[in-house]
Amino acid sequence: MNDEPPAGPVDRLRFFLRVDWASFGITALLALAVYLFTLSSEVGLVDEGHYCVSSMYAGAADAPGFPIWTAYSWFFTRLPFSNIARRVALASAVAGALACGLIALMVSHVGILMVENNSGFKSLSLQEEKILRIVCSSVAGLGFGFDRCVWPKAVIADPWPLSLFLFALTLCLLTRWFFAPQQKRWLYAAAFVYGLTLCNSQAMLAAALGLLFVVAIGNRNLGREMFFGTGIFLWAVLALNQYLPWLDGYLNPSTRGAVIGLAIIATLMCVGLSVLTRRFASEWKAATLCAALVFLGLSGYLLLPVFSMANPPMNWGYPRTVEGFFHLITRGQYERPWFNNDVGQFITQLGIFGRIAMNEFGSIYLLAAIIPIWFLPKMPPPARNWLIAVVALFALLSSLLLVGLNPQSDRQSLELLTPFFAATHLVLAVLSGCGLMLLGTFIARSKPGGSPS
Repeated sequence: MNDEPPAGPVDRLRFFLRVDWASFGITALLALAVYLFTLSSEVGLVDEGHYCVSSMYAGAADAPGFPIWTAYSWFFTRLPFSNIARRVALASAVAGALACGLIALMVSHVGILMVENNSGFKSLSLQEEKILRIVCSSVAGLGFGFDRCVWPKAVIADPWPLSLFLFALTLCLLTRWFFAPQQKRWLYAAAFVYGLTLCNSQAMLAAALGLLFVVAIGNRNLGREMFFGTGIFLWAVLALNQYLPWLDGYLNPSTRGAVIGLAIIATLMCVGLSVLTRRFASEWKAATLCAALVFLGLSGYLLLPVFSMANPPMNWGYPRTVEGFFHLITRGQYERPWFNNDVGQFITQLGIFGRIAMNEFGSIYLLAAIIPIWFLPKMPPPARNWLIAVVALFALLSSLLLVGLNPQSDRQSLELLTPFFAATHLVLAVLSGCGLMLLGTFIARSKPGGSPS
């Protein structure tokens, strides 16, 4: 039996325990050590030169600017060793390692909640339980860190590792709130960090709908208000696009269909949750504050005109005029999105997504990610609801990324777009770590003194 002493008053207030933080530290340090050993020491042949220059002078990186990453990496250029390329690559390595650590942190705690009713878990000693948590969570975090969509970006000057870290932090904060919904400060923190994530990479907008489902599963009343606000916002965008020329440029025929579809989903979810809860507008204050915090984080994009006005060596806009200012903050220098609206092509792209996951993330990790779904009926309700929420997040994130990125089967398209699917691999890494923990407790049943299968 697990011989851990009963939790005291302080322990009950803590969510992440010492073993969870040990998993975080071990995973992050191991990932960082490998990244440092393989760190690029010079400027590469793609975009690293742009990023290094923008970091060194706190200027505007290549489109769409990446102001949060520019400010973050600027601090690393102040380090008193090596060259600028290596210092900025170190910024990427630190962000990537922290993302791996956050995955381990979530797996260490939530994974054990999934297996607490398992007879194999009950046969583990306290020391065996700690080893299981650290090993499974570290394997999950390092599996993501050495993913071929992540590792090459984490050892060069690139904004993507910071986006992955911010997304992992958003999911971690949401997980903390999910198991204690009355403590809304964690939800508010997640909303602000997600705004920063969008500021650094607009591709992460594909996660918005999935995150709304996570909130709705954690708290139906709050999810209802958020879906209502999202629906109103999307319908307003569709109604006002003809009066705002820059917005009309984004709503081309391909994107307009996607926005209409999302607006319909948000409306139906609001109606459905209203029927289930038989209430409306009971959580409007919390929902409004979350929306405000998302836009507060997103307002970091206003740093880009400030950086540009300093006339750095690199610039992608001229915000000294009114026209140039709005051209810059509306990403006028960036190519407009072209979404996929063809169902047959989407099915083909699902195959492309599967091949990318198999080749870059690994088939073993994919199999481990399926294990928690198999044990879903046997989990305690909080862990079961969290798993359903994360699976919904993965399904919606991967689907919307496919629609938005619209990858083709040619090599050039795949090489350009494959790294963006690392965000879905992050969710898969969390699921695979939980699957490994379930597998470990299942194996523990057969050990001497364990319960029979």
